[in-house]
Amino acid sequence: MNFRDMSFQELEDYETELNDKIDDSEYSLLPHIIAVLEEMYKRMQRNVREKNGDINHLNALKDQLLYNLINYGTFLKMKDQKDPRATEHTLKEALRYDPSNPIAAYRLGFLAYKDQRFTIAQSHFEKALTTQQIYRDKRYLLNEQQLLNAHLYLTNSALYIAKQTYEKISQLPAQGKAELPNYEFSSLFLSLANFEEYLKQNAFYKITQDSKTTCSKAECERIIDEGPTDTILLYLNDRNIKLDYNGNPETLSQELADILRHLLIYTSENKPATRLSLQKYFPNAHHDGLIKKAAFRKKFSRLYEKLENCEIPPIIHAARNEEPSYYFDRSLRFIIMYRVDEEMEYRF
Repeated sequence: MNFRDMSFQELEDYETELNDKIDDSEYSLLPHIIAVLEEMYKRMQRNVREKNGDINHLNALKDQLLYNLINYGTFLKMKDQKDPRATEHTLKEALRYDPSNPIAAYRLGFLAYKDQRFTIAQSHFEKALTTQQIYRDKRYLLNEQQLLNAHLYLTNSALYIAKQTYEKISQLPAQGKAELPNYEFSSLFLSLANFEEYLKQNAFYKITQDSKTTCSKAECERIIDEGPTDTILLYLNDRNIKLDYNGNPETLSQELADILRHLLIYTSENKPATRLSLQKYFPNAHHDGLIKKAAFRKKFSRLYEKLENCEIPPIIHAARNEEPSYYFDRSLRFIIMYRVDEEMEYRF
């Protein structure tokens, strides 16, 4: 589709149409949504420069782009399957729109670190820690655990680089080479191993109705495989997002997982979730205000379907209010697990 031939209003209508279809589409519509938002942002930016545009609308479009790129970029190709390459691409795009965004730099560092690209990882973590000190939007700041991890990742990246360099030096031909000082690296490499083990053992958050702790990926996998009965398990792993109840698994989209997580942790009969309290999970409705009531109810209908597929008893109920609102009745226990390095959308 050629966006250049479309008016701004037609672009807005097309974006709304895409968002209305996002739950029913077998494939991810995110690339199309991002492309439309980028075209709208480009036009509004030009209009603002020419003093013929609304700066607030421009900022709203930027917020939409950042939220989609940072939170949902991993699902760029398939709506229910994560793609590390897509994640890296969209995070770089996010930094193009917001060069000082700490969480985007941090996540890029994490991806590079996992791939053992330590020089690149070091650069990203340095940027994340530097911008963390000056960035004003709390939504994209590192939390305390991520801040600690960034320092550990940065230290380990430098140590890995030093280790690799030292190993190369030892392989150089000895002839004609002056004797080098016998530096003792063993203590530094021991620190590297200790930091690595800490990061491994505290890689995921584990949230229950009683506590929030950290655990390893192996512990998350064990819980999924051997989990307690009559307990809702929501696991945001490295491949997809899995909802499980008594051995009945179902895959969720990031958006539905966000909504379910919010319901489980924050709601009760006296404190239901409304369009306003869940507005952060519908960024593509922001320039028009709240998500439409019909679309809001449709999201919950889709969530109900997923819960029923897992044979989870009725636990999410509609509150008796004129405004559509929903709550978790707290009749079942739950365990929610997700990577420490991916926490951002849950802190809005």
